[in-house]
Amino acid sequence: MLNKWTKRIALASSLLLLSSYVAGSSQVEAKSKVEQKSENKAGVNDEKDLAKEGELAKWAPKAPSKEVTHLVGDKIEDTDFFVNVSWLKEQLKKDPSTVVLEAGYGDKAFKKGHIPGAIRIDTMEVESEESDWNLFEASKLVKAFLNKGVKKSTPLVVYAEDVNAASRIAFAAYYLGVDQVKILDGGKKAWTTAGEKLTKKVARVHKVDDFGAEVPGRKDVYIGDSDALLKAKEENKDLLVASVRSWKEYTGKTSGYNYIKNAGEIKGAVYAEASTTAYDLNYFTNEDGSLKDPTPVFKDWEKWGITADKTTAFYCGTGWRNCSVFFIAKQKGFDHVLVQDGGWYDWDLHHQKNPDKYPIQKGVSKELLKELSEAK
Repeated sequence: MLNKWTKRIALASSLLLLSSYVAGSSQVEAKSKVEQKSENKAGVNDEKDLAKEGELAKWAPKAPSKEVTHLVGDKIEDTDFFVNVSWLKEQLKKDPSTVVLEAGYGDKAFKKGHIPGAIRIDTMEVESEESDWNLFEASKLVKAFLNKGVKKSTPLVVYAEDVNAASRIAFAAYYLGVDQVKILDGGKKAWTTAGEKLTKKVARVHKVDDFGAEVPGRKDVYIGDSDALLKAKEENKDLLVASVRSWKEYTGKTSGYNYIKNAGEIKGAVYAEASTTAYDLNYFTNEDGSLKDPTPVFKDWEKWGITADKTTAFYCGTGWRNCSVFFIAKQKGFDHVLVQDGGWYDWDLHHQKNPDKYPIQKGVSKELLKELSEAK
């Protein structure tokens, strides 16, 4: 995953340098008071409307627990998304048509060694900077999976060195409509820890031409860019928009990314405890990368109004962390969760062009905390 961010940083840095050369720093300094007032009206909280640090502290999450617990047990249900090494080995014996994909940015990790029979899929095959890091449209997305031999009826297992990369690819397949999508808990490390060997031998890919159904097959779990989010909120006034970003990202202390200049959040978004930086899922993972029992985290979500019976759209910076949270929540009975793909990256781009239509919050407003307190 870090390789992916390295390229994003390089791409974005070049754009920022070009922008600075064209615009000049004097233009930034010359921003008029009229423009600043207009920005405030667009939904950026005035300082007086923000909760004070002391008031906000009681809403801040505790550090992630170091207690080792597990989401995935010995018994894997058919409806589970996360599986263990034993399940995968048995599945490969039982159904040779199963496709195993190793997800990642670039091929460095794959070349070092991969699960025997696994096929490499680059995250850039499902998203790019040109798509604002949102998933490609379904007609293009499906080609990536057909080229890996995956159609609707193909049993699919995805793994990576990082749960977020695996979940990103798995969600793309799930959204398209692949019947059975699984993610190997603990990824490649779990495979070797279990005493299994890696290989450098590249398996032959048996491409397929027909997905077997119209795509996307599960369009109801996906909200694309910022305009799609506005439409979804208009159609469902009760839609809960939840950020799975770190507390520092959520409260506007940092954007979390070197290639995203501005800090802030989508106005009205609540906080879903999940990560401590833009690159992890620390509240849900053990040190070995396996997933924890998420029950304590879900309990913390409740004070922000996030419960299993509500329709909740998770988002993050660019669409990786929220895919992991989506699958974890789904496996534990959250039947009404969605992935909002655009996240802060896409919303901020839209806000710069039209702040009135795409308002943001910096810090947490007293109004939102009051509403949450009264809802308890």
